[in-house]
Amino acid sequence: MIMLLSYYQLLKVLSPLVFLYRWGVFLRRFFTKGKVPPLPVVSVGNIAFGGTGKTPVSIHIAKVMAEKGRKVGVGLRGYGGRVRLKSYPPHQWIDPREAGDEAAVLRENLPWAWVFVGKKREELARKAREKGLDLLILDDGFQHLSLKKIEIVLHSEKIKGFYLREAKKALDFAHIILVPEGEEFPGAFRYRLFPSEIPKEEVFVFCGIGRPERFLGLFPKVKDRLVFPDHYPYSPQDLEEIYARSRGYPIYTTEKDLVKVRVLSNFRGGISAVKWLAEVEEGALLALEEFLKSWPSVLK
Repeated sequence: MIMLLSYYQLLKVLSPLVFLYRWGVFLRRFFTKGKVPPLPVVSVGNIAFGGTGKTPVSIHIAKVMAEKGRKVGVGLRGYGGRVRLKSYPPHQWIDPREAGDEAAVLRENLPWAWVFVGKKREELARKAREKGLDLLILDDGFQHLSLKKIEIVLHSEKIKGFYLREAKKALDFAHIILVPEGEEFPGAFRYRLFPSEIPKEEVFVFCGIGRPERFLGLFPKVKDRLVFPDHYPYSPQDLEEIYARSRGYPIYTTEKDLVKVRVLSNFRGGISAVKWLAEVEEGALLALEEFLKSWPSVLK
């Protein structure tokens, strides 16, 4: 199955409607008063429709904060899952069909952490406090205004205007702005995304993510490929097509896709993931520590 229009192309076609949506989301900031949560909450978000590395950055920050002695949990909506609200204790397996692919990826990378899944961020904060945590990191929480939090926002000036889900003026509401290594933005710190080891031989690649061209471009020799819609719910038939189309070549995909195909009844191995890793400039981490020391007076 191959998409007729990529996520990126679809947003370009719908750009007039996206423009209205973008400013509607931004204007909500002036009429919504969020609640102060029962523990410090740090949101890692952006103003674009995906593709900036929120999850790798969330994972990196969670690890750094845990190394500093904080009791850290991570929370997210659980897009593509079916749970309304659920807490996953450390080391408990997370089924991507239940909690969504991103929750399963967080578990793979943070086995020691509590993971909270639910649409209402204030409920996730309450659950985190009940579990005795002293810091909750929200993966993709900038547009969720029901909760006051320390806002870390990933941004790139290279992202086309029609790919933004919120007006750039929303960056004024960020506590810390992170831009990709090599870019400049007033008052911003830098972060770096880099892939794990890339195979040099010819490979077959498939993925179901928002900006597939970025992932596909990592591989120097792609024999064939399949592109599915973002957050695609793979079926056993899809997996059989993947195996058939690979024609014996090594098969590679993303972390988010691998956790979903791995639970299918006809999964028989032979698929590897190239994952994105992140590093954040030390100055940003020091700034975050200062904001945490000033909690809750730091809240905007």
